[in-house]
Amino acid sequence: MGLFSVGKKKKPNDFIEEKKTMSDQIVFEQLKNDDDHYLTGLADQMLNGHPLILSFEELDIDQANKVIAFFSGIIYAVKGEIVLVKDKVFMFAINNVYEDGSMEEFLKDIVE
Repeated sequence: MGLFSVGKKKKPNDFIEEKKTMSDQIVFEQLKNDDDHYLTGLADQMLNGHPLILSFEELDIDQANKVIAFFSGIIYAVKGEIVLVKDKVFMFAINNVYEDGSMEEFLKDIVE
């Protein structure tokens, strides 16, 4: 089972209302370019409370450095956190994603 198959959606039950946890709101993205418009869209999702797990595997070193510098600046400004998930895969998130405890549980299962 690959990392990007972890967040598959469950079928909603009509009789039971499921409570959304922070780990249910993760955005998984295989980065294919370093386009500014694309990156700011991802940043907006993160600033709206969605943790980002980004794979840098398809980027060259200069593109990867640009993206990491961009997100590092945002993380610093909002006092967020960067977690190395595995080689060339990082999680970028603001601090409130840890409030319900679901992110710690999720990360225990996937972080190398």
